[in-house]
Amino acid sequence: MDSAINYITIKHPHQVISFIAWLCALVVMLIGLFAPNNKEILLFLTVSSLCLLMFNSVAISAWVFHQFKDKQLRFIAVLCSAALMMCTVGDVINFNLSQHYHRYATLIKHDYLIDSILFFAPGYSLLFLACVLAYKRQQAISQLKSILFMLVVLVISATSLATMYLDGAGIPILAMTGVYSVVVTAVALMGLMLVIAYGGFHAPKPIMWVSLGLFLAALADAIIGAFWIYGNQGQGFYPQVRYINWFIYISSQCLVIHLAKVVALAK
Repeated sequence: MDSAINYITIKHPHQVISFIAWLCALVVMLIGLFAPNNKEILLFLTVSSLCLLMFNSVAISAWVFHQFKDKQLRFIAVLCSAALMMCTVGDVINFNLSQHYHRYATLIKHDYLIDSILFFAPGYSLLFLACVLAYKRQQAISQLKSILFMLVVLVISATSLATMYLDGAGIPILAMTGVYSVVVTAVALMGLMLVIAYGGFHAPKPIMWVSLGLFLAALADAIIGAFWIYGNQGQGFYPQVRYINWFIYISSQCLVIHLAKVVALAK
């Protein structure tokens, strides 16, 4: 049995670390929903999941640099790690350690979430660029494809924002959430594009897993918008939504940090 465990650990270390981070997030959600008074355990597991992800992302990048001389692959790896680091800063802001509320509008209580967009938007933009480079390794990107892609992104993001926006939220919140909606929608749609580029239904399973992670990233942010920022008439369904969102968000990051490695090994 010991040899089997060692084999798994050596052969798939990055997957194992991601799985442990995912388990931490799962336990955070369950404790947060059913025993939220266990603050110390929640804090420990939350920080643990972030630290595991950051370590794993750097380890994956190091693996790509060690195994491949391809400059584009290496750049994809760097982009993915940089994206995670930017998003991690956004995570810390979302913890609202300073306990600030109603900074931009009296209607929206948890508007500190808007500040985190200043880090999440660049972070997911880097991830989007990494996905574009991964796509281009399989298929060329024509001007027509680019135009159609942006049209779909704009329609979906505008529709999504329109369904959750509250009158009185204010121009700053509308502008920030509007721009961010475009970014995360583009990231999610790139997940579908990657699957198509790498064979559609015949795409390698790791590509499909990464694409699922890209979709989950958008889902996590949609939950924040609908139930944390604009939900409950601007008061948010808090703290329950925080724990549900955390699980989906970490699930996403556990998958997308593998993009460079998955692309490198894709046949």
